[in-house]
Amino acid sequence: MNVPRPKVLRCVICGSTRKVEMNHVGGRNFVAWFTMPFCYEHHARFHILLQQAGVDLRYTSDPIERARRALAAIKICEWVVLEMMKEEINRKVKR
Repeated sequence: MNVPRPKVLRCVICGSTRKVEMNHVGGRNFVAWFTMPFCYEHHARFHILLQQAGVDLRYTSDPIERARRALAAIKICEWVVLEMMKEEINRKVKR
């Protein structure tokens, strides 16, 4: 899958262009091609949430366990994006 990258990366959570890096949402060892740009702050928060949820992104030879871990990490990423959307909606309602 060849998707052109934008010239300036923006964090998918906050839109920042500072210290943005591509995050392997499903884990580098599991779904290496699925990446999203996160700023340093949101990348760190994402990994804290993974740890709190007990999602282990270390490699395992079991293909079913790899898929389970990748899906768990993706779900946490989805939750983070949904929370950002909820905050944006609330911000617009208050205006």
